[in-house]
Amino acid sequence: MSMNYVFGFFLFLLLLIALNIYFFYTLMPISKKPINFNVPSIKLDLSPSVFKDIYDYLNYLPSQYKSRNQKFQAVQKTLISSFSPAIVQLPDVWPDQSLVASGSSLYPHKNEVAGQILHAMKTSPIALVDNAAKGTQLKLLLLLEGKQKLYFKPKRYELDHVIRGSIVAGFDRHNAEVFAYYLAMTMNLTWIPPSVIRKVNVDKEIVPVATLGLKKTMIRNANAKHCIYGKCFYCKINETVCPDHKGEIEGAAILYLDKPFQFNVYKSPWQRNYHSTKLMEWQKNSDFCKLKLSTWRHLELLSGGSLTETIKLLSAFQGVKLATEEHFRAVERRLLKLYATVQYCIGKHGSAKVFKTQW
Repeated sequence: MSMNYVFGFFLFLLLLIALNIYFFYTLMPISKKPINFNVPSIKLDLSPSVFKDIYDYLNYLPSQYKSRNQKFQAVQKTLISSFSPAIVQLPDVWPDQSLVASGSSLYPHKNEVAGQILHAMKTSPIALVDNAAKGTQLKLLLLLEGKQKLYFKPKRYELDHVIRGSIVAGFDRHNAEVFAYYLAMTMNLTWIPPSVIRKVNVDKEIVPVATLGLKKTMIRNANAKHCIYGKCFYCKINETVCPDHKGEIEGAAILYLDKPFQFNVYKSPWQRNYHSTKLMEWQKNSDFCKLKLSTWRHLELLSGGSLTETIKLLSAFQGVKLATEEHFRAVERRLLKLYATVQYCIGKHGSAKVFKTQW
């Protein structure tokens, strides 16, 4: 037997042993009885092995993540009562902005206050309208009676419109702002400003109280209707927002925080980079297994469709549909992927190293 043959056989044995060890430690934390789950047919860059490992965990998720958690019923009931649209004296509903920021939330949201604020944001008379010049896309600044300010991001697309092209193609979706607010409240992430869908009549509510600067960014279209192109980094005179057949513009009204609060500002660890040549930290570093214990426990309550069901219930108070069924199903798929990712982290590092009681 030649030395080359002996050396080759030795390498083969080492490789076989390494593979056995890998599969033993990878599959050991997972239940032996897989739960049937159709993984979406998404093209993934599987070069970092972590992606494939997470998808493996997705196939073996415990059944508790596919069914409703009965403990969430009490949480959902509280949310529904907080968002019920109670009618109040509008000038009295705005919170004292010197007191709104607490250690647990940006704005009050319990005891029907959330519903009161959204109702006032949607119906309060407008005293002044101006361009909101900051940012990359068209936004207006609304000053309501009672001196409360709102950002107003106009509608650009129908809910089922598909944007083609690169990640920077097209405009922002106005409904995404409102969806994000309801999503955050359902997930108990209470540092998101309230947002609601509002319709504004251009000739009755904007033109009479528009600033001179705003009027300079308005033109009439072929139907003699006032259209707005605004003032922003990417605003163009040929990309206007025009009223519908009722003379209205729909948009997301977002509560504006006027006071210069001294908040600690942290960059999102999941922020995107729009240059393909530069990778963000989360794209380079797979050591992301420190998702907060209280956050994880709340996320576990949202299984089995409770997350999107709650968003639908809360938005129904305002009489709006925030997304298509396809969008809602996509949110549920992402929640399952989140569960799978945490299970992967626990399997790799153990619960003690993954969950933090203090952040």
